[in-house]
Amino acid sequence: MLDARNIQDRSLLIFGGKGGCGKTTSACATSLYLAQRYPEKRILIVSCDPAHSVGDSFDCSIGNTIIPIKGLDNLWALEMKAEEEASEFKKKYDSVMKKIAERGTYFDRQDIESFFSLSIPGLDEIMAVIKIANILKEGKFDLIILDTAPTGHTIRLLGLPAQMKKWVEVLDLMQSKHRFLVRHFTGKYKKDDADEFLETMNKDVDRVSRLLKDHDSTEFIPVTIPQALAIEETERLLKILKEYGISVKSIIINRIRSSTNGCPFCSREEEEQKKELDTIRQRFTNFKLQRIPTFPYQIRGSDRLKEYAKVLFEEELPHIPVAKDAKIFSTKSLQKPSQLIKEGIIFYIFGGKGGVGKTSIASAAGLNVAKRFPSKKVLVFSTDPAHSLSDSFGLSIGDDLTEIGGLFPRGTVPENLFALEIDAQKLLENFKEDYREEISEAFDKFIGAGVDVKFDREILEGLISLSPPGLDEIMALAKVVEFMDEGKFDIYILDSAATGHLLRFLEMPQVVREWLNAIFKLLIKYKGVVRLGKQAEEMIEFSKKVRKVQELLTDSQRCQFVVIGIPEAMGKAEMDDLLDSLHRLKIPCSYILINMVLPATGCNFCESKRREQLKVIHEIDKERSSQYQIGQVQLLPHQVKGIDRLKDFSNKIYG
Repeated sequence: MLDARNIQDRSLLIFGGKGGCGKTTSACATSLYLAQRYPEKRILIVSCDPAHSVGDSFDCSIGNTIIPIKGLDNLWALEMKAEEEASEFKKKYDSVMKKIAERGTYFDRQDIESFFSLSIPGLDEIMAVIKIANILKEGKFDLIILDTAPTGHTIRLLGLPAQMKKWVEVLDLMQSKHRFLVRHFTGKYKKDDADEFLETMNKDVDRVSRLLKDHDSTEFIPVTIPQALAIEETERLLKILKEYGISVKSIIINRIRSSTNGCPFCSREEEEQKKELDTIRQRFTNFKLQRIPTFPYQIRGSDRLKEYAKVLFEEELPHIPVAKDAKIFSTKSLQKPSQLIKEGIIFYIFGGKGGVGKTSIASAAGLNVAKRFPSKKVLVFSTDPAHSLSDSFGLSIGDDLTEIGGLFPRGTVPENLFALEIDAQKLLENFKEDYREEISEAFDKFIGAGVDVKFDREILEGLISLSPPGLDEIMALAKVVEFMDEGKFDIYILDSAATGHLLRFLEMPQVVREWLNAIFKLLIKYKGVVRLGKQAEEMIEFSKKVRKVQELLTDSQRCQFVVIGIPEAMGKAEMDDLLDSLHRLKIPCSYILINMVLPATGCNFCESKRREQLKVIHEIDKERSSQYQIGQVQLLPHQVKGIDRLKDFSNKIYG
C-alpha cells in the first residue's frame, strides 16, 4: 500500500503514466483519502492535462478557478487552463518584452509583436507550472497533487524549465547589448523594469526546477497496468524522470484481474497478466509496487473514489456490488467497423483518449489496408514522443523506415506494409543546428566589424530556440508530406498522441506558418549585413510543406479522422470534447469506433461492468448516430501484441 504518512509530508505529488492507466483516478482518490485522514492539511488537486478529467472523476464541474470539493473542508480542485495563464503573462509583460527586443535588435515593434506572440516555447504550460510553484510559495495549501497528461506530453512538460531558461537567456542577451551601450556612452548603468522582469523570470524558472528535483518536497508516482505496452512506456518514463533528478519511490499497478468466479474470460485475462506482473516485479525491483484490482464498475464520484483509495492505502478489497436486474440498453445502429476503410482516402488519423487502443487499431488498420490493396504501398507511422508501434508489432521499428512484410515469412504479412516511429525531436534539433551553423558562417565575414554585429550574431543564433511547442511534430508530418510528394507511399496511417497533445498538434500548422513568416521578416532586417542561402531556402520549403499539411488535414476527399472511444462516462466526456474540436478545426471525421466492449459472458463480475458500458454506448448512439457511423470492438482477454495477435485483431475488426 502507499505510505500515507510519508507522502502527506510532501509539498507536491505528481501522478503520471500512459493514458488510460488510471492516473486521474489515483490522483483524485489520493487527494480524498489524505484530506479525510489529515483534516488539518489543506490539499489542492490540480490538472495540467489539456484534456481535463478531474471534474469528470469527482463527477462535478471544476474549471480554471480553485473550488472546494463538496463534503470536505480541506480539499480544493483546479483544472488549469494553461492558455489563460499564458495570456495573462503576455498581457502583463508584453510592453517590457518588446522594449528588450527593440533595444537589442534591428527589429521594429510590428515584427517583434508578431514574433513574440507566437514563439515563446511552452509558455502556456510553463506558466501553469510556475503558478503551481507560486501557490505553494504563498502557503495557502500544504500539499498540491498534480494530475498530468499522458507520458509524451508529460515528458515535454518536464523539459520546459530548461527550454524556458534558454528563452530568458536570449532576451537577456538582447538586454546585454543595451547595457553595454549605456555604459559605453554614460559610464554607468542603472537597472530598470526590463532587468527586473528578466530577474523575476529567472527566479521563477529556477524555483520550478528546484521544486521538481527536491526529493524532500516532490515525489512522482507512475501509474501503469499489467500490459506490455504500458510497461514499456513506464520504463521509458522512469528513465526520463531519473535524468531530470525527480524522485520516484512507488509505482501503482492498476487493473489487476483476480478471477474467483470460474468465468473463462476472467480466468484467461488473469492468466495473461501473470507474465506481465512477473516482468513488472523484475524490472521495477527498486520501487514499492502497489497493486490495484480491476473493479466491476467505473470509478467515478466520491463514494467510488473512496473505495479505490481504501485499496490504494489500506489493502482493503472493496465490496463488489453486482447489478442483476439493470436495464438493457439497445445499440441497434452500431455497425461492424469494416466500412471504416474507404477507397480514395490516403491519410487516416486514429485518435482519442489515452489508453483506448489507438496504436493497436491503427496497426491493425495498416495490416487490413495493405491486404485489401496489395498494389498500394502503406505506411503506418507515429509522431508521439512516447512511441508504441514497436510494442504493437512486436519488433523494433524506430526512426528508420521498416518494411514489416519483409521481416516475416513470405505470404504471412502483406509485403507492401511499412512502419516508422519518427524521431520528431531529432528532426527539430537538426533543423536548429543547420540554422545556427549558417548564421555563424554568415557572420564570420564580419568579425571585428563592431559590437552591433557581435551581439546581433548571438541574438540571431538564439532566435531559433524560441520555436513554438509542437514544431517538432509538425516537422515530422512535413517529412511525411515529403514522402507524398515523392510518391513513396499510397496510403498513410497516423497513430496519434492522446487527446490533449493531439489537439495542440492539429492546431499547430497555422501557428507554425505564422511563426515562419515572422522569422523571415526578422531575417530580412539583416539582409544588408548577412546573406542567408541554403537555410532560408529550406525554411521556405518547410513553409510550403506545412501549408500542404494544413490542406491535407482539412480535405475530406483525402483525409479521415477516426475517433476511438471507450464505453465509460469519463471516456465519453473526453470523446465529446475531441469531436467538438475536430468540428471547429474543420478536420473531416465521420467515424467513431468504440473499443473494449465487454462480451456477454454470463459472469456476474463481467455483466455488472458490461451493463454500465451499454448505458454509455446507448448515450453515444443516441447523440451521435445521425452525424457519424459508429462501430464497436469487443474487449479481448489478451493483449494485442505481436504480428500474429495483431493479424487476428485486424480480421476481427475489419473483416
